[in-house]
Amino acid sequence: MSTELAAETLLPLSIQERKVLILNHALLIDVTHIADEDLHTAYKYGKIISSIAPAYFQYQIAQDNQNLSVLKLDIQSELISNKTEKFADNFIEWLKADFKNKSAILEHHPNPRNLFELCGAKLLVTSNSGQLFAED
Repeated sequence: MSTELAAETLLPLSIQERKVLILNHALLIDVTHIADEDLHTAYKYGKIISSIAPAYFQYQIAQDNQNLSVLKLDIQSELISNKTEKFADNFIEWLKADFKNKSAILEHHPNPRNLFELCGAKLLVTSNSGQLFAED
């Protein structure tokens, strides 16, 4: 397996092989100039992505042009429409279930004292009120 980090190298690899190669390259990136250690990983991944993204996008565009796929306006419109309809259907079903859940919560707590109680987050209700760690 090649160790070069380029779109042409990554594309034929399996997802697991890509992950290993990217993680190995991330280990080589110097982050000593970044004081906040919480940002080290994000910085490393950002450097890797920004180094391969332009070539990857160019490859995808070439593939799309060759296959007359998603770059065609009518195909884009159809894909966007399908995704939007699927999202709407899923969201409506989620919303129905959420309303049923909220209704059941309100039956048990008809007069919620705060947002946590309204949502049925019992632990947050008690922690918000200071009762969680109150001494007997």
